[in-house]
Amino acid sequence: MHELIDLLSDHKEKFRKKLIEALATKNSLTQEQVKLEYKDFIEQYITDKYENVEELIRRITAAKIPVLLSIRRDRAREDKCKLCEGNQPNIDEISKKYGDRIELIEIYEDKPEGGALYNIIFHEEAPEKKLPLTAIISKGEILKFWAGKTVEAAVYERYMKKILS
Repeated sequence: MHELIDLLSDHKEKFRKKLIEALATKNSLTQEQVKLEYKDFIEQYITDKYENVEELIRRITAAKIPVLLSIRRDRAREDKCKLCEGNQPNIDEISKKYGDRIELIEIYEDKPEGGALYNIIFHEEAPEKKLPLTAIISKGEILKFWAGKTVEAAVYERYMKKILS
């Protein structure tokens, strides 16, 4: 089980290190020189890059009820994600069954916060995104997530019953 806030923090730190390394290489400086000379730029860049996803994570962690998160391809795109479309009836079934006792958050992977949240949750190195990514989150803790597969409504329901009982 992973706390979403901890995953965000780890992701930001890894990104900060990569940014410092890239700036050092590009400008023929040591990493220490980059940290001193580009400190304000680095902090502003990271603040801007993570602003939207931090807002989304705050919303998810502040939820008083369990969250069923769905990161999927935009429904309006012509190149449909067969797994996203195939999983939607299962999500709809859970949403209908639990109504206002759960919060369903759907976000598209090509939105900045959707793509960022995908990478924060699915922190394994993968050549391409495995969609959809669905997760059961309670009080900011990711109880379970699935990537690149359809998940039967009964499986989602097992987790919901544990949280809501």
